[in-house]
Amino acid sequence: MTTFRRTSLLLAFVLATSPAYGQSSRKRTSKKKPAATQPVKTTKAPPDDDSDDDAPRAFGTPEEEAATQVPPLVTSDAPARSAPPPALKTEATATSPVTATGPLALFTVARMPALEDAARKLEDDLLRQLKAGGGVELVDLSVVFPPAPPASLARADTLFEQGRSDYDNLDPESAEAKFLAAAEAYTQHPAELNTERLANAYLFLGASRMLNGDSAAALDAFRRAVVAEPSTTPDAALFGQDVMKSYEQARAEVKARPAGTLVVESKPPGASVALRGRELGVTPLSGVEVPAGQHPVVVTLPGHASFAQYTDVASSKSTEVKATLEPTPGLAAVRDAASHAATEQAFERSTPPPETLAIAERLDARYVVIAAVSRGEKGRMQADLQAWDVRTQARLRGVQISLAPGEKKLTPAAAADQVRAFVNGVTVPRAAEGNTFSTIIKRPWFWAVVGGAAAVTAGAVFMATSQDKGRPYNPVSGGIGF
Repeated sequence: MTTFRRTSLLLAFVLATSPAYGQSSRKRTSKKKPAATQPVKTTKAPPDDDSDDDAPRAFGTPEEEAATQVPPLVTSDAPARSAPPPALKTEATATSPVTATGPLALFTVARMPALEDAARKLEDDLLRQLKAGGGVELVDLSVVFPPAPPASLARADTLFEQGRSDYDNLDPESAEAKFLAAAEAYTQHPAELNTERLANAYLFLGASRMLNGDSAAALDAFRRAVVAEPSTTPDAALFGQDVMKSYEQARAEVKARPAGTLVVESKPPGASVALRGRELGVTPLSGVEVPAGQHPVVVTLPGHASFAQYTDVASSKSTEVKATLEPTPGLAAVRDAASHAATEQAFERSTPPPETLAIAERLDARYVVIAAVSRGEKGRMQADLQAWDVRTQARLRGVQISLAPGEKKLTPAAAADQVRAFVNGVTVPRAAEGNTFSTIIKRPWFWAVVGGAAAVTAGAVFMATSQDKGRPYNPVSGGIGF
């Protein structure tokens, strides 16, 4: 057999196995009536006698459609949401403007008490990744479980006004007692503390002590006023030159002394820290430089009772604040339900556990994500994650997150991406978009069989019939640019 005949036979084999070529040939040789005279059919017509059963079709049965999809990274044993029509099908990308159709609640649970810190850290990581990536509406626990109403400062305000009256009536001893009591009443409520009111209480306390002849005690009160609110300045119409001079001395001393550092820890971590009403960050917080003196430190976490403390920061030293945040009764009940929904038995259910449904109802959430932290066979920490759509009972399962370095499992960021894809109904792209020949010509055995000349021809045929016209033709690689 000559080289020409071998090449011709191989070329004929390639063209015969190309679905696009076979389809175009049938269209040219078909003796059917023109399409205009054919009745419109809503079901797939039976194949012609000369049809190729392996050729792809524009439409098929749900089983045939599902068979062309790439196996997903995770499985679902609940009713799947129907795919959009081919004309409207889109692929999810990093810039796709997708948005979930309901709020999502996420909780992590430690299946062993020793893993509680790791579970809390994972919850923070997953929530942060979901917030950063967008496309997901998270349940706002601060709205569902609002903080307790602020404490009243009426008593402190009343004591201050009484002190002002005594001061104006030239009764410095009574005024000193009232201003001291007002300052103590303000500092007892650091979460609601108004630093300007506190600074004014210390300012008038110092002025009263000046009238009582106690200059040293007056200077201490003025320093506290400067620390409480640095912008406070005595009014020359109300105070004499002795008060003005002593106050400026106090301001210079406060400015000259070295600052201290603040270390704030909370249990659970991830709480917001505010100093004198200014946000510093989230716990654990360390190395924050603040002026020496007393400061109101407030630690808050949605769903928990806030922690507030009037803290004395020493100059050139590190001051620690350790806050224990107790969950509100409502959140405690939700977390208890999450613990029951995170058991191995609950994860094996084919329908949402009752606790999952209760969480969704209490938080008005459509999606409930539960991650259970445990130790694997080798003792390494890992987490199993499941997500339920309580409206359709679809489930995301089989997501296993690595919490130990060196593992080849999903990271929290990758797990968050899968949750985002699940709640937005993103489907895995199909293996063959328009022509199964694209997978054939990428196989090494194909190139070993057909040889150079037929390979180039096959690539040309593929490019001519492919729906993807954007890639340049490359005769060296077979025309597909891979």
